[in-house]
Amino acid sequence: MRPIAAKLVRILHLLIFIFIAIGWALPWWQVWVIHAPFVIFTRIHWRLNQRICIFTTWEVQLKGEELVEEHEEGWFVKEVFESVTGWRPNTIFTRRLMVVWMYSAMALSVARLWLFSA
Repeated sequence: MRPIAAKLVRILHLLIFIFIAIGWALPWWQVWVIHAPFVIFTRIHWRLNQRICIFTTWEVQLKGEELVEEHEEGWFVKEVFESVTGWRPNTIFTRRLMVVWMYSAMALSVARLWLFSA
């Protein structure tokens, strides 16, 4: 049962990753209202949880593995990059990319909300 639960956590993690990346592009203002603060809460969560996403923690625990330094902020993004491109970016690049992409996506949600309400 644990391997199935770990796979479900990974799928949920991927869905959240996609939501953070493209939530601003969805056509509903209600999504933008959720997306913008969700990005901020995600960033705060990483800072308060020793740079480790709770979904990474759950997946590793369900697999019966130990959390290691590699599992810190950006680990999942590196996994996605590697599975899509075959290239595993380094931690500094991943962190910078995540900051720029996440805050840009959040800004787009805020801008769309502002334009929608105007």
